[in-house]
Amino acid sequence: MRTTLLFTICLMISAVVIQAQPGSDKIKYHNPVIAGDFPDPTVIRVGKMYYAAGTTSDFAPNYPLYESSDLVNWKQIGSVFNELPSWASDSFWAPELYFKDGTFYVYYTAKRKGDRVSCIGVATTKDLRKGFTDRGIIVDWGKEAIDGFVFRDADKKMYICWKAYGLNKERPIEILASELSADGLSLVGEHFSLTRFDQGWKGSGDEGQCLVKHGDCYYLFYSVGGCCDNQCSYAIRVSRSKNLRTGWEQYPDPILQGGEPWKCPGHGTLVTTPDNRYFYLYHSYNATDFEYIGRQGMLDEVVWDAGTAWPRFKNGNTPSVQSEMPFANTKQVRDSVYSDDFSTDKNLKLWQYDLTEPKPEIKIQKGVFALSPAKEGIAFAGVSPKTGNYSFEAELGAPTNAQSGIGVYGNSKNLLAFVAGHSKLVLFQLKKGTKEILAETEIPQNSKVSLKMEALHGRIYQFSWSTDGKNWTPFKIQNKDSVDGNFLPQWGVAMRTGLITDGNKDQTGSYSSVSIKYSFN
Repeated sequence: MRTTLLFTICLMISAVVIQAQPGSDKIKYHNPVIAGDFPDPTVIRVGKMYYAAGTTSDFAPNYPLYESSDLVNWKQIGSVFNELPSWASDSFWAPELYFKDGTFYVYYTAKRKGDRVSCIGVATTKDLRKGFTDRGIIVDWGKEAIDGFVFRDADKKMYICWKAYGLNKERPIEILASELSADGLSLVGEHFSLTRFDQGWKGSGDEGQCLVKHGDCYYLFYSVGGCCDNQCSYAIRVSRSKNLRTGWEQYPDPILQGGEPWKCPGHGTLVTTPDNRYFYLYHSYNATDFEYIGRQGMLDEVVWDAGTAWPRFKNGNTPSVQSEMPFANTKQVRDSVYSDDFSTDKNLKLWQYDLTEPKPEIKIQKGVFALSPAKEGIAFAGVSPKTGNYSFEAELGAPTNAQSGIGVYGNSKNLLAFVAGHSKLVLFQLKKGTKEILAETEIPQNSKVSLKMEALHGRIYQFSWSTDGKNWTPFKIQNKDSVDGNFLPQWGVAMRTGLITDGNKDQTGSYSSVSIKYSFN
């Protein structure tokens, strides 16, 4: 008998409620608060509600939007863009939300069509659930401009700051700032510098900044080091000045750096509560799951030292594993099971596809998820797993001419697919664009099939199949039980797990239900 990868995914209940710890009367939450791939998070408060968004890189819809009343329990309510902005091609990074006079703004980074220079665009909406309307490029600077952040000063003037690459040989990288117009849609006056390497700045590629005024000083929180793979070295530093345009001094050491089990924290945004406490939503890699699951959404409180007026993280200089709930009478609830019988399309907003490939046709109606390629080849629609240890199961619909099934997707040239079709089960991989069939077997003709994949640390995968959804047959891979997906992650982008149709443009894969079961540590 084969031992499953997850040993036992204990799923006695469909959600895990985090209670008070022994010896404590405080209710705790566990990081991450937004699990799965959620890099470069931004957060704002509007009234009593909090809203967050994060990087999607080359997956669409772009920038998932989340809502919370307590900073810990988050629900996805949509995405910033349901259609691509007309000027942008790919690499959708670092959204920053802002709210003013009934209008939501998002300042975001993407590569421009044609020259593929990274620029910062801006979009607006009155209703987050309806998505944003793009207003075009606002920052086009040097070889690359990324990581826009908007700050409103006490005099009501608005400013935007960003990381600028390649202004000239003497100024390779720095964080620049400029005043914004009253409507937030254009720059005003001359830009000025917040960081300069030739001023003795200690860092490597300062980025992911956020600016806040506290007391008599402006404080700039920013990330230094390598951001985006298992060799990362990200850490958070802070500088301050009494003058926004000059006189910045840097705190000697990082105020947040990697520890165990969370590595390479960075690129976050501060938000204040109604009682004027500061919380920082940022990303960090899990030391075990790392780039296979991605940079996850973390929350920690920031306090100011009464003697020095420098900020520090309340729970120490490494990411907290757990901390007190920000608000009384609240508890963290983690859903350990996601399931969908496609009786409605309410969860369609959760499914992502590769925006660098022709958009597949995705429909949910009458209890069927239908997925069709836009051209001959592979169509993929998937979700970001919340942990590295999970099982993904799908019941296929009526047999079609297409091969349909499940898989793990790095990009169009790097994936694992477990598909059924033509009375066969086939497991194949694409590695750097080269297809290799790893295993195949005959199955009963015209039978309805369910497929299952179990993941360990987001990297090792086992597969099985069933004709009744109860009795599962392990799928052997060249006399082995599992496949190593170490080739799947792309730089800075975690994989997605989901549904795959391999066929022609006029062929459709159909799916009757899916479920994902997570094992939270």
